Amino acid sequence: MKKYFLLLLVGIASGITPVSAQVSEAVVDFNKTKRTVKSMEISDAPDIVEQAVKSKMLKWGYKPKETKGWMVFKDVDNPEISNERSDLYIKVERKSRKEKETSLVYFFASKPGEQATPVPFEGNMLSEDGFYSSVASYTVSERLEKDIRDQEEVAKKAQKKYDDLVKDQASLEKKIRNLQDELEDNKKKQEAQVTEIENQRKVLEQLKSKRNS
Repeated sequence: MKKYFLLLLVGIASGITPVSAQVSEAVVDFNKTKRTVKSMEISDAPDIVEQAVKSKMLKWGYKPKETKGWMVFKDVDNPEISNERSDLYIKVERKSRKEKETSLVYFFASKPGEQATPVPFEGNMLSEDGFYSSVASYTVSERLEKDIRDQEEVAKKAQKKYDDLVKDQASLEKKIRNLQDELEDNKKKQEAQVTEIENQRKVLEQLKSKRNS
């Protein structure tokens, strides 16, 4: 399986800071069997790393099947990835409760349908320009995209709040205009009422004057 992981997740946009390889071996439980697989540490949250893997594989037309926490890419047959058909297994989990923003990635490949026999990796596939570097770099890209999406939502909420305040201002200004109109109307009514009071007082005085006479 030449260049199986060397080209996996390659094609990252230029300008991303290079990373160094930190690939090792780990023993994990898979289908109730202890298995020695490759592992690596990525400095980002599991959901970001997992989405980075899914996004890149999707560009090659592969969607994972989820099985007990593992992403399984069946019948990978793409010359840009490998010159042999194979199944790719990847699992991403957080490093620890205290290190929620650091992920551990476990991975192995097997011939289609042969889960019990991982295919050996070639040495250069795990070099700093191989699988680890590609996943780490694409994770940086995925993190940036998520941060952009999150910030877009923040900006939308800020814009909506501003728009609502503008609407509130228009409503308040309308109320003020209506109140001002009511105030002017009230003043006119007061003036009219003053006149009415004077007229009624005059009538009262006239009536009292008749009583005295």
